[in-house]
Amino acid sequence: MGIDDVNIIELRDVQATKKAIVNALQGLTKKVQSGDKVLIYYSGHGTRYNSGDRCVEGLQAYSAGPFTEADVLSEEDLAKFTYPISERADKLVTIVDACFSGGVLAGKTRSLTQELGIRPKYNATGAECAVAVNERRTRSFEPAMFRLGAARENFVQIAAANYNEVSWDFPQLGGLATHSLSQCLLGEARDINASGAVSLDEIRQCAQQKIDETMKPHARFGRFSSTLQIRGSRNLVVTQAPSVNTANLERTSPGPEQQEVELIAVSTPPNTFGSSPSGSDLEANKSQSAEATLRDIYEQRNGRLRLDVSAPNQLVVGKDHFEFSVRANVDGYLHVVMLGSDGKSFYLLFPNKIDQDNQIKANTRYNFPRSSWSVKAGGPVGTNRILFVLSQSPRDPTVFVSNDASGGGPFAYSVTDHDSRKRLIDFFIGRGVQGRNASLAASLIAVKEVK
Repeated sequence: MGIDDVNIIELRDVQATKKAIVNALQGLTKKVQSGDKVLIYYSGHGTRYNSGDRCVEGLQAYSAGPFTEADVLSEEDLAKFTYPISERADKLVTIVDACFSGGVLAGKTRSLTQELGIRPKYNATGAECAVAVNERRTRSFEPAMFRLGAARENFVQIAAANYNEVSWDFPQLGGLATHSLSQCLLGEARDINASGAVSLDEIRQCAQQKIDETMKPHARFGRFSSTLQIRGSRNLVVTQAPSVNTANLERTSPGPEQQEVELIAVSTPPNTFGSSPSGSDLEANKSQSAEATLRDIYEQRNGRLRLDVSAPNQLVVGKDHFEFSVRANVDGYLHVVMLGSDGKSFYLLFPNKIDQDNQIKANTRYNFPRSSWSVKAGGPVGTNRILFVLSQSPRDPTVFVSNDASGGGPFAYSVTDHDSRKRLIDFFIGRGVQGRNASLAASLIAVKEVK
């Protein structure tokens, strides 16, 4: 997936002792820099045992001798050793392909598992906690992370099974959850909401379908599908948006450059969505997908970064001007993108051709527009969606729209077709990132235009 070997640490089989795993996590903590993305993956056996009046769940490390509790990385341990990583990284993703329940295996005297060639990713200790199948309880890893102060937007926990389910290992596939997730990560997942990117939740839906289909023939033996769990930032986009050629964008000029422009362009770009551009259903779907694009970008924000936005929630068409102010808790580069009330176009309101200086300082209030330009409500009646993004490193505007692709007006814009939605996501979290640190703060607001 494009990761340099020098940035991959692997502990396999006899190497994966508890001490070695802890050392590797502590070494990773020292190596991670601000804005990095980190993946921690475990495949092996989960276990569960009584400790006093508590039920401890954890991952079994390698041990040359008999199993003891000292060989288990409890979920509290994992939280303790990964929290410092989450404090530095922009995003930390953990994938655990194991399970913590013997499930239907408990009490069986005949091992159908061996006959079927599949096995559970669980190791019985002889001191299992008694957990009923329908018992509702909160797994400790995610809450432990948040008790330590981890930001929900910065952390994702992916587990192969619910707490009372069995995850499975196949001789020809390996861990079924890993196999299914990797297939979906590497191209088989669908962009369900047509936002222009595939989120972890869309990958989960793809992988879950694969797991369910694979386990169907085994259901008659009492071997059932596990349920993939995603906690934390479920809508994290983990794959870079595809590259798009911007040379042949369909566009019309919104007229000669002017210092005052309407919130909606004077001349709307042509519709390029679908084969029947006049259909109201297609227009509605296109608008919903464009809104999903802005939401997807918003969901990539770093929980430690803050961007406070003050703006009106309503404007009178032909009368009111759109003014706003921003304040961030870090230095960065401000970008303002608007989805017009007609749902047909994205506009890069700031920076623009007149005002290119989008660097702002931490803990300072900035008022916009500046004196060189203004924005007036131009209709139609409806709701504009406006995304404010403060990035830690600059963005290349030509990834969103080429320099000559927005006519003579001050605002770069693009129609909201599927290619444009992919370009906008690519602009913020893909090829548009200029520098190592892709972290961003974001705010998404709605501004109504009324008569």
